[in-house]
Amino acid sequence: MDDESAVPTTTGVAQVFDLHAIKDFAADKRVRKMLFKTDQLWSEIACYEPGQSTVMHHHPKEEEAIFVLQGTANMSNLQSERCVIMFLKCNPRVLK
Repeated sequence: MDDESAVPTTTGVAQVFDLHAIKDFAADKRVRKMLFKTDQLWSEIACYEPGQSTVMHHHPKEEEAIFVLQGTANMSNLQSERCVIMFLKCNPRVLK
C-alpha cells in the first residue's frame, strides 16, 4: 500500500498539520498520507497528478466528508490539473 503517515506539530493539546508541506505527487499513481487515525475517526490526504483517479467505490461502514484543498475534483472524470483532497471518515455510530 502507498500510505504514509504525516507528522504533526503539537501546540498545547492540538496537533497541527502543514498540509502544503506534506502534500506530495508522483507521476505513476496518487500519493496518500494518513493524518491521524483512531477507532472512531480518521483523516488522510490524497494527491493526484492530472489524469490520475481512484476507481469509483463506496464505504458501507463509514461516513465520509471530502474537502478539496487544491485544484478541482471531479467524481466521475479524470482531473485536468493537480488536485489535493482531504478525507475525513468516521464510524457511523459516532453520528447517532
